[in-house]
Amino acid sequence: MYSTRRLRLRHVLPRSLMHTFIHATPIVVVYVLYHVLGYHNVAIPMAPVTIIGTAVAFYVGFKNNSSYDRLWEARRIWGSITNASRTWAALVTELLTQSHIPSSKETARQMVLRHIGWCNVLRLQLRRNKVWGERYYQSYTAGLQHKIDNNFADAIVETLDRFCNADEKNFLLRKQNIATHLLHLQIRDVKRLRQQGAINELEFTALANVVTDLYNQQGACERIKGYPFPRQYAVFSRVFVDIFVILLPFGLMPEIMKVTPGQPWLLFPICFIVAWVFNAMEQIGDLSENPFENALTDIPMTAMCRNIEIDLREMIGDTDIPERIQPVDGILM
Repeated sequence: MYSTRRLRLRHVLPRSLMHTFIHATPIVVVYVLYHVLGYHNVAIPMAPVTIIGTAVAFYVGFKNNSSYDRLWEARRIWGSITNASRTWAALVTELLTQSHIPSSKETARQMVLRHIGWCNVLRLQLRRNKVWGERYYQSYTAGLQHKIDNNFADAIVETLDRFCNADEKNFLLRKQNIATHLLHLQIRDVKRLRQQGAINELEFTALANVVTDLYNQQGACERIKGYPFPRQYAVFSRVFVDIFVILLPFGLMPEIMKVTPGQPWLLFPICFIVAWVFNAMEQIGDLSENPFENALTDIPMTAMCRNIEIDLREMIGDTDIPERIQPVDGILM
C-alpha cells in the first residue's frame, strides 16, 4: 500500500511507459507512409476512432470501479478482523482472569496468542499460490528485489512456533487450511471452559459469536482470493485499449496536417500522451483487481497483523512488544 501523499514516478511509470513505447510502432508506420512516402490513403476518418475511444474509456472505467470495489472490500474485511481481534482479546482476558479456575489466566493468554497466530497464518495463506503470476515488492532504497513470504512452509512453521504449543503445531501442520483449524482450536477451548464452569452460558455465546465472525471474515478473504477478477473483463480491457491506440494515429494524422500542415511531428507527442493515459488507466485497474497478491497497491496485511499483535500483547500484559511495521520507500506491506 502506498503510504505517501504523492505517487513516486518510479513506481508508476515503468509499466505504463513500456506499453506506450510498444504502441510506438503504428505511430512510426503512419508517419512514414503518410508524410514521408505520401500514401494518404492510409488515413481513416477520425469519427469512428473517437467513438471507439469513448467506448474504451467507459469500459476501462467500469473495470477500474469493479477492481476498486474488490480492493475496498478486502480492506473493510481486514478492518473487521482488527476490530474482532480486539473484542476477542478483551472478552477472553476479562472473563478468564476473574474465573475461579487457577489455569484460566494461562488459558486466556494462550487463546490470545493463538489468535495472533491465526491472523498471521491467514495472511500467509492469502499470499500463497499467486493467481496471476508472481509479483514482487521492490526495495528501491536497497536496490534489491525481495519476494514477500517466499517460503510458505518455513513461514508457517515459524509462526506456529511463536504462537502455539508443540502439540497444536503438530496437529495443525497436518491440515491443509491451517487458519480454519486454529479457529477450531479456539472454539474447542471455549467449550472446555464452559464445561469446567469457568464461563457461563452467556459468556460462552459471546465468545462463540466472535469466532463465528472470524470464520466469516476468513471466508470473505478466501472468496476474493479464490475468485479473481473475471478474465473476460480484464483481458478485453487490454485488447480494447490496444485497438484504440493502434487506430489513433491513422485517424489523427490527417487532422494534424489540416490544422498544422508544417508540423507532422506533432503526431508523436499527441499519440504518446493519449496512449500513456489509456495505459495508465488500464494499469490502475490491473493492480487493484487482486488485493492479496503482494503488489505495491495491495492490502498491508503484514502491518495490520503487527498492529493486532501489539494491541493484543498489551492486553495480556506482555512487555516484549514488537515495533510497528514502517513503510519502506513509501510502501507499507
